[in-house]
Amino acid sequence: MNTVEDLCTLISSKITWGRGEEPQQLSPDTPLLEQGLLDSLAIMQIVAALDAEAGIVLPDTEIVAANFRSPQALWGVLENIRAGAAL
Repeated sequence: MNTVEDLCTLISSKITWGRGEEPQQLSPDTPLLEQGLLDSLAIMQIVAALDAEAGIVLPDTEIVAANFRSPQALWGVLENIRAGAAL
């Protein structure tokens, strides 16, 4: 997971798209919650995928709606976690 675009791809893969609906290309500013793209299950799948695929463990305190508003919001959290791990 090197870029916010990589994160967009991961998030898109965890969204349950409607029947007959083509998966959308997400941008860093896509309003995930406002558009109803994420539910609690999708959020937990994203959290699990970040751990399994990128080795990033999201603390429970960071699993809040504000951090899943957009891919860019979540990317900021991930950068903070990485910065803390580097200390």
